[in-house]
Amino acid sequence: MLGDLLFGIGLPTKYAVGGMVAAMGSVAVLTFTAERRADAGRAEAEADHSVIDQLAPEPVLIGRTALARALCSELEDVAPAREALRTSDPAQGRARVIVVHGAAGTGKTTLALYAAHQVKGSFPDARLYIDLQGDGTAPVSSAQALEHFLRSLGVATPEIPRSVGDRAALFRSLVGRLRMLVLLDNAHSTEQIRPLIPAGPGCAVIVTSRRALTGGNISNRQEIRVALPEEDEALAVFSHYAGRSRVHEDPAAALEIVHFCGRLPLALQIVGARLQSRSDLTLGRMRARLEDERSRLRELAYQDSSLQACLLLSHRDLSEPARRVLGGLGGLPRGRLAEWHVALVAADGATAVGALDELMETALMEQGGSAADPEPEYRLHDLVRVFARDQYGQLPPEDRRLAERRIVTGYRDAALQLAAVRAPEIAARESVTPAGHMAGQSAAEWFSAEAERLVWVHARAAEVGEPEAAVLIAECASYFLDELSAASADLGAMFAAPGTGPHSAHTRARAALRLADQDFDGALAALEGGDASADGPYGAARALALTARIEREQGRYDAATAHMSAAVEQLRALGDRWHLALAWEMLGEIKRARGMPSEAESCQREALAIAVEFADLRAQARLRRTLAETLAYKREFPEAGELLRASSAGFRRLGDRTWEARTLYVEGRVQRLLGKRTAALASYERALHIFDQLGERLWSGRVRNARIRLFAGLGDMGRAREEAEAALAVFAEVGHTLWHAHTLRDLGWLDLRAGRPEEAVPLLESAVRTCREAGDTHAEAAAGHLLGVAYRNTGRAADARRELEAARAIYAAGGYAWQEATCVHDLVRALRAAGDATGADELARAAATANPYFAAMSGRDGAVAVPDED
Repeated sequence: MLGDLLFGIGLPTKYAVGGMVAAMGSVAVLTFTAERRADAGRAEAEADHSVIDQLAPEPVLIGRTALARALCSELEDVAPAREALRTSDPAQGRARVIVVHGAAGTGKTTLALYAAHQVKGSFPDARLYIDLQGDGTAPVSSAQALEHFLRSLGVATPEIPRSVGDRAALFRSLVGRLRMLVLLDNAHSTEQIRPLIPAGPGCAVIVTSRRALTGGNISNRQEIRVALPEEDEALAVFSHYAGRSRVHEDPAAALEIVHFCGRLPLALQIVGARLQSRSDLTLGRMRARLEDERSRLRELAYQDSSLQACLLLSHRDLSEPARRVLGGLGGLPRGRLAEWHVALVAADGATAVGALDELMETALMEQGGSAADPEPEYRLHDLVRVFARDQYGQLPPEDRRLAERRIVTGYRDAALQLAAVRAPEIAARESVTPAGHMAGQSAAEWFSAEAERLVWVHARAAEVGEPEAAVLIAECASYFLDELSAASADLGAMFAAPGTGPHSAHTRARAALRLADQDFDGALAALEGGDASADGPYGAARALALTARIEREQGRYDAATAHMSAAVEQLRALGDRWHLALAWEMLGEIKRARGMPSEAESCQREALAIAVEFADLRAQARLRRTLAETLAYKREFPEAGELLRASSAGFRRLGDRTWEARTLYVEGRVQRLLGKRTAALASYERALHIFDQLGERLWSGRVRNARIRLFAGLGDMGRAREEAEAALAVFAEVGHTLWHAHTLRDLGWLDLRAGRPEEAVPLLESAVRTCREAGDTHAEAAAGHLLGVAYRNTGRAADARRELEAARAIYAAGGYAWQEATCVHDLVRALRAAGDATGADELARAAATANPYFAAMSGRDGAVAVPDED
């Protein structure tokens, strides 16, 4: 300006330029001085001002150590403002945003507030807090939140701009160089919080929300998901609020309360607070109140805390179609959910997709399974399911009826499609509507996973006017009883009505269920009481195979062999491949018991090949386990071990604890025979734990029987005898005479080893008699072998020779070369004891030439050695 003036009044150029330079210098000096004074003023103000701290008092955090550490790590990593402005990393020049999200009641606010207190020393300028009431009826608007922040920072009300954009700009300008922490609690949406994010690189923002808030353009954003605590953490939360001493007095009731609360922290806090306020309210009484799902939500309310009210706020934000879908899903029994279930409940595909998105976004539904699963799985928390079912009950009756008819139809079509693979007559008789979502689906896994819902759908079918669908669903389920019985469903009602016409599968199902309960007489009565072959040759062949299974479990091996062999031929002629595999499997077990392990192996390999053909993972796992047991009898341990490892992995994947434990039982036997007694003991312990939990008394007894020889091999004869007595008691309780005989045999051997052959003789005679009557040839040989040793040691030479030669003949006929060698050793000893040294020498020379095992076990004495070990 000075230059223009000098030029304008006509001064020479050199004067004009000189004046302009002088003026610019003066301005520079004045500006520098002003900035120095401003910096000094700011430093003085920063030294004198009081920190703005709006955080509530630090809460108690129970468990959640890993989550708290992760959140604090994100907050402590925020760079100082001036340092961040100099970095070349764009992310370091912006505020850090951490979104803490999860379902209602999981403890998001407690976690965020706890972490904020841990790191507040890193944010000395300000700690701002606001409850955005995103879970309330009227969420705080961005404009309201910004007004709160600006007033907190000292801006007078008249100076606060009117528009959200201007308020956000002023907020960012005020805090741009501050070290500040902002806690935005209960956020509703990305749009709500975006204007509240400061621009300062020294700032950090914690957002808590039921939604992940992944939408919008919020840079430098991190995410921490708050899931349910583990059981021990949940119990610690409950103990904190209910009182540790009360939990210590009744830990079983406390653990059940934790389960009824679904490990949800808010529910645990409410129940704990109620207990703390009532000394007369015991844990047992509270457990009883929570047991009934119909009243559970009413119990989860105390003072101003209510889980139902909390869930209602989330429910309010859903669209009407999403509410109906949530209600319909809540009406189903608990279990995994797939997109198929959502589509069944929804009126159309578009509704299903939209509802699923809403439920996932609001955390009312969560992902189940793993991201690697070919089809995504979902789940409802138990308390959300109870809440949803209550909401579903408030729908008009006709709406519920229509929804349930869609569900019944969907389950009928799915069951028909999968059952037709196992029962060819279904495909010929029924109009099977292929469902795209079932393509590639494992039939066995689907029926196992849907067991409880199939029972529910079967009951609902008749109530919504679809009785024929109920009959068809039950028939289809009958072909998957092995899978269904492994689940917790009550199957009795599904097959209660007598099967008529082509649906005689109901009769066979009732018999199979009684067989699974070890009610052999009831199983035979069920077969005889209905027409199990009314659906023609298929039904007749399957009924014959089931009869053979019952006879085998009864220990009637002669009859079982004849009937199962006939069933195999009939099923093969019919081309009924699946039921042929089942018949081969059982025939293999019968032949192994009858002393024909090679034939048993052949049958089981045939069955395994068919299971692979059907891509049935459960049948493959079961048959690998069965084949491994046969190979263990033949002492082919390497392949047996490989089969057992594959079988165990299959049952763990399927979540079938019963068959996992049965596989552990065989693993223990193989490990013991290989001399790995410590490993065998661990396998038996794990199997026994599972069987005891599941109430499998027969199998618990079998494990105890197996441990007789294990403890004897370890030198603990007292423990071996205890196991024998315990096993005898179990087999007497369940009425299994054959396993009772097996245990008498082992108890007799313990007497032999203790030098009491006189006491062993009656036990072993009883065992031989029972096994012979049952037709269990191999068990007869094992008991007869030991009886021969007992006779030898009591001086009954002729009886000893008779029993030992009979046992040897059975071993030789069955191809049991190792067992035959052990028996010959005892026969040689018996001949020498009877004074027939020449006969003993001839027998020994012949055995050494014919049987490679004989020489390897020189000096073996059956009265001392563990019967099936080296």
